[in-house]
Amino acid sequence: MERLLESVRIQTFKDYEVVVSDDSQDDSVTQLIDRFKDLIPITYWHNIPAAGTPANFNVVMRKATGEWIKIMHDDDWFSSETSLQKFADAARTATCNFIFSACNNIYSGSGKEVNEFLKGWKKKMLEDNTLNLLFLNVIGHPPTTMHKKDDDILYDLRFRWVSDVDFYIRYFVKHPGYVYLDEMLVNIGTDETQVTSSLYKNPKVEVPEYLLLLSKFPTGLLLQHEYVFHCVWNLVRRFRIKNIAMIRELGYNGQLPDRIQDIIDYQKPIPRIIIKQTDWSKILMKRCYRKITQGLNK
Repeated sequence: MERLLESVRIQTFKDYEVVVSDDSQDDSVTQLIDRFKDLIPITYWHNIPAAGTPANFNVVMRKATGEWIKIMHDDDWFSSETSLQKFADAARTATCNFIFSACNNIYSGSGKEVNEFLKGWKKKMLEDNTLNLLFLNVIGHPPTTMHKKDDDILYDLRFRWVSDVDFYIRYFVKHPGYVYLDEMLVNIGTDETQVTSSLYKNPKVEVPEYLLLLSKFPTGLLLQHEYVFHCVWNLVRRFRIKNIAMIRELGYNGQLPDRIQDIIDYQKPIPRIIIKQTDWSKILMKRCYRKITQGLNK
């Protein structure tokens, strides 16, 4: 948090407010805020009881008074003193309400850095259809983004793993278009203590959340968009889902995507050593997709 606030303090762009929503169980953040309150404009809320993620996002978005919202997690920080200026410059000329940049993922344990840019097939995928974010979140973490304030579009508190994808899709439905800044303006701190680390590859989290997210759309979506189909294919493959009963055991009792049983049945006879390979899985997914969609068109 200190690193983040220091990166804010040195920004060349100064027309901003900082809104902090804090779930900590002691006064350490309060003391830190006291050190910075005369250096940058801060409004601070200490949540008792803790709000949790993503409710904290909603707290700061509601409290913010500015036209644009820039979410930052406490373990992320601006990569240079001109980062916020570049976001602000883009906002002045933008004809849409959503801006995001490339980022640098920095792993605290090893120091490894992974740069994320929107290029190639990922760029085309996003340009083709925002719903393709269901397959892969090519926008990235909320700290890479800045969007105009809209109190009618907040984070869905039922989600923890797919909360950002759900938010992006709903925001784009109401506010189409985006500006992409092809420069790493934000550093994303990554370590094993983060909430997302405990959710990753957890079938009791990922399976119910993805299926709940898909249930927000018409049932035929799966067969209209290959990337959405690929999302469900990967869900079945990754967690070795053998039947609908297993989905229910993992905690999801809502509406199922059309033809998910067909995907399960198609994968069953395929040896694990083959289907777990990404290239083979993609080939097999396409065959399954063609088989199902062509069968519907006969």
